[in-house]
Formats: sequence, structure tokens, C-alpha cells
Amino acid sequence: MVRSLGVVEYESEVERFLEDLPPSSRYTYKRKAQLDEILQTEYHRLESCRADAETSEYFVYVDISPFSFNQTFLLPDPIAGLRLFYNPELHILITRMSTLEQVQTTSALYTAVAETFRHMGLNHATQWFGGVNVDVGNGKTKQPDGGWSPIRPPPGGARRPGVVVEIGLSEPETKLPNDARMWVDPGKGEANMAITVKINRRKPELKLHTWEWNLNLQGSHVTQSTVITKTGDKVTVSQTPLTIPFHYIFQRSPEHLRETDVQLEKQQLIDWATSVWDVQGI
Repeated sequence: MVRSLGVVEYESEVERFLEDLPPSSRYTYKRKAQLDEILQTEYHRLESCRADAETSEYFVYVDISPFSFNQTFLLPDPIAGLRLFYNPELHILITRMSTLEQVQTTSALYTAVAETFRHMGLNHATQWFGGVNVDVGNGKTKQPDGGWSPIRPPPGGARRPGVVVEIGLSEPETKLPNDARMWVDPGKGEANMAITVKINRRKPELKLHTWEWNLNLQGSHVTQSTVITKTGDKVTVSQTPLTIPFHYIFQRSPEHLRETDVQLEKQQLIDWATSVWDVQGI
């Protein structure tokens, strides 16, 4: 337990930090060697319960110090397939195992956006932030499912994602909006835009939102929203295109006619969603 907090205050802060998670296993951190055993247990649980739409892909470590977190999860190599959100004040680590549909949702979105970069001649000009540790304020570290920044930031620019992607599956409806608010908060994630995608486990449906910070309101707000669904052989997209402003990613204005905002049109969104549903088998 963090010594600066009393027992009641600490427990209250922990529950607040974890309140957006689905029911998830909790483990007290003891030693690095314990990790392999826990990973095997949690991956087995996830795979054996895939048919259950309520199965959580999360588990939580409590009482893990910053030193232990760095040594176990960051050095010498990060652990592939996990997404982490660490709170050093509470010594709490939220760990999410990536599922096939989450990986496909992220990778297919990356491919679609990368194709637009190629047409601009910028396919080698961006850095991808999938699973990369990002400082989100107050010593906290979070790994987004994806994100982009220029591979060479302009003078004075930061090497951190200007646009981030978060994919939701088993989480309560509150989690993705709260993650997005954190990402676009100038004092936390500092992103220009957060893209959230909620996957429906029961039927072919993806809900996509983009979030930005409103200086006047001093808060985040939804700037684009679309739902992609399939009924029989018909796929419906409620709103197109999905637009990502050029300068949100590249931290500069366009310099040539071919440098424009990223726009994913209806067919691109249909192809993206269909690839996710194919992986889901629905």
C-alpha cells in the first residue's frame, strides 16, 4: 500500500481507478517468476471462455512498486500481446490480454490509414504507437491499442501520439469514453484526437467515435460518430467519412496538394468492419 494514503482512502482510490473494468481477477505482486504462471492461467481462462460474451480479457496486479513494474514489464523487453495501464501512486497495474478481434480491428484500421499515407508519399513518415508506453501524467503509464505521430517531430514537437486508438470488447460502456477523455486531456494524454471502437461480441456491429478537447468547455467531446452493422448480406454505415485532420498526426500543416486530411470512405469502413466480423466468425 502507498504509505501516504490511509487504508480507507487507498481502497477508495483503488476502486475508483478500477471502476470501469469488467469483473477481473486480482493478484498481489510477489516476484517476477510468478508472471509466467499467471499469464498461462489467464490466457487459458480467456480461451476456454471465448464463447461467453461476458468474459473479461483483463486482470489486475496490486502492490507492484514502480521498480518492480519497470523490471517485470518494461525491461529488457515488453511482453507482447498485453496492454498496460500503471498507476505508480496506487501501485496498481491494469493488464489487458489482446484478443483476435481486437488485434484485427487495430491492424485493419492501421492498414486503411497507412494506404492514405502512401498516396500522400508519407508511408514512411509516421511512427505507430500500438502497445507503446506513453506518459499520461502524474507518473502514470498507458499503452494505447494504436496511435500515430510523425517519425521526425518538427522542432519543439513531442514524440508522442497525436491521434490514439482504443478498442473495447468486454468493458462497461463507461470505459472507452473515460479512456478517450484521458487521452485528449492537455494535462494527461495530450493527444489531439482519440478514436474509440466498441466491438459487439454477439452480433456484427462496430461503434466508432472520435473525441477531441474543447478549450471553451475545458472537457472532451465527441466530434464524429458512426455505427457499422450487418443484417443478412447488407452492411450499413451510419455516417461517412471518418476524418482525421492532417495536422493532428503530423504536427504541421500540409505542404503539398497531395497532403490532405485522412478520410476513410464508406467502402473502406465496410472492408475494415467485415475483416473484424470474419475473425469473429459472425
